[in-house]
Amino acid sequence: MRLAQYLCTVWLAALSLPLLGQPEPLLQTTTTWEGGKIVYPGGEAEVTAVILRINEGDEPPFHCHPVPTLGYVLTGVVEVETQDGKKRRISQGESVVEVMNTVHRGTAIEAPVEIIVFYAGAQGMRNTVLPADDPEHHYCRE
Repeated sequence: MRLAQYLCTVWLAALSLPLLGQPEPLLQTTTTWEGGKIVYPGGEAEVTAVILRINEGDEPPFHCHPVPTLGYVLTGVVEVETQDGKKRRISQGESVVEVMNTVHRGTAIEAPVEIIVFYAGAQGMRNTVLPADDPEHHYCRE
């Protein structure tokens, strides 16, 4: 948790600096896009950021995230669907907190889709899990 405390301290210090412009809020929420609770994992904090690219016609596998996951759509429109049929379209310039421990996938509606994804995980913990790799459903609820 030292990393999380350090990041919070740096963030708060940055807020106290004189700003050249006003920050533009992208997202502030206490729940995931389908209303689920955001729960941080135990262990030594580790933040990961990636750019995810999905081409039109790609069929990404169903998967889940056992850690809080924030996405910001750089280009295109992506439709995220859970295995039980809940759907949400997210367009360029929008942010969303992904569902946690819920099997889902995203497909490109307008391609190519590029998404910056931030995982608030823990060292040694996977950020993304395939259901086939989790037969006991420790991470992925169906």
